[in-house]
Amino acid sequence: MACCPLCGTACDPRILALAARLAPAVAHRLRQQHPAWQTQDGLCPACAAGFAQQVAAGRDDGSLHTLTDPPTTFPYYHPDEETVLSQPQRLPAYTTLGGDGVTIAFLDSGYYPHPDLAAAPTWSGAPDWPKLNAPELRAALAAAPLRLRHYVDLTGEQPQEGLALDSLWDAAGDSWHGQMTTTVAAGNGLLSAGHFAGYAPRAGLLPIKIGRGGGRIPEEDILRGLRWLLEDDRWQRYGVRVLNVSVGGDFPDLWQTNPVCLAAEELSRRGVLIAAAAGNRGIAQLVAPAQAPSVLTVGGVDDLNRRWSPRAAAEVERLALYPHNWGRSRSAERLWRKPELLALARWLPAPVLPPSPVFQEMHAIARLRARLLAGDGPLDDLAAHWVQTLHSDPVYRRQHPEQSADGWRAEIWAALRKRMNAHKWVHTYYQHVDGTSVAVAQVSAVAAQMVQANPALTPGQIKTLLMQTAHPLRHLPRARAGAGLLQPGRAVAAALRAPGGPLAGIPT
Repeated sequence: MACCPLCGTACDPRILALAARLAPAVAHRLRQQHPAWQTQDGLCPACAAGFAQQVAAGRDDGSLHTLTDPPTTFPYYHPDEETVLSQPQRLPAYTTLGGDGVTIAFLDSGYYPHPDLAAAPTWSGAPDWPKLNAPELRAALAAAPLRLRHYVDLTGEQPQEGLALDSLWDAAGDSWHGQMTTTVAAGNGLLSAGHFAGYAPRAGLLPIKIGRGGGRIPEEDILRGLRWLLEDDRWQRYGVRVLNVSVGGDFPDLWQTNPVCLAAEELSRRGVLIAAAAGNRGIAQLVAPAQAPSVLTVGGVDDLNRRWSPRAAAEVERLALYPHNWGRSRSAERLWRKPELLALARWLPAPVLPPSPVFQEMHAIARLRARLLAGDGPLDDLAAHWVQTLHSDPVYRRQHPEQSADGWRAEIWAALRKRMNAHKWVHTYYQHVDGTSVAVAQVSAVAAQMVQANPALTPGQIKTLLMQTAHPLRHLPRARAGAGLLQPGRAVAAALRAPGGPLAGIPT
């Protein structure tokens, strides 16, 4: 039995090793008080909790983002926590189930096999990602076990299939949106040491590329994707139990006569839960497939990137609506208010597209930011390069000959923050994103967890359980708030206890 290096309490070495998962702000506070401490020394749970409480006590009631020049693009509440919270930090997860054995299909404009979609949550002998060009990235990722079950490109006259297709490895802008939705749902957070993982980090993925380029996706292309899944029961061949649709049709239409909605209803009858984004216009209007009765339509909440407790009424009432669309849909059984469910729609972390120039710049930003924060010596060559870039005007430099590289620290910070803001920087490899596209991806991920927990669940039962376990938001307009805010842990727990589940009949 080993001992905690701080308090001397006897502790299992495996528990001590969990110090590697300390939040950066907590680790920073620990090192301030114990400069000799290193991660490999380990830490007992009691000491870890003590330092976490110190950080929590230092959080401000109001956001600190306006205290910098220029202001940060996202709110944060502690000087050492200038980033966004992960999904599980905001909506607690059922972490022991990761969507294993379940495939989530996606309809989107493009994709990229990001490292966060690898089968393993760590990468032995990982390459220096920012130094790889597009062909080198493709070679490294293609050689690794990925969780992509298949890939389909429906943008041409004939369907093309296979992970070797060039369109899967494209660095064009169309690829970013699908990379965002797949990683928000099922990323394992590999490039953030697991921190920015989705709720289904072990689920399989079936990306289906649709659209006409430039992000334009006509309704007939959504229909083409649905029909591809329906034909020959391909959904069953690839183990698809959840379909994520972060795109919408052309115009409002009755679901009873809309081909996209009718195809969605058929796919639901066969056994696939379809989760669709409500849309981001903030109007009383739904487009296919969101108005289909069996489709779970998802709107959004803005939590201001702050921790909250369902048991604290004042904290719940701080939650605000994202400007999502809403409406009604009538089935034979009932009238559905849509969206039926809300999820987080602002300040979500998502990876930057690796083959893009932004990926390299984000890494450079992180290096310089870390150097400036350390503040314990002269600026390195990277910072000196920024000085030269910012103050290259020879007249300006002649007027200020007394300034050294360190003297430009404030100016470098200001210029650095402009670049951080331009890319919505929150981490070396991640930026913050928003919209009902990312809200619905969270719901799709939790649905995959629920299927793993209880494969006997039907799409209708999954939808019902998600709504029953949501946290009501009674301070928001009923027509827009649906059943309330997604509660991942509660939803999966309910799936385990539903008929057919391993804990059926056991009370919570």
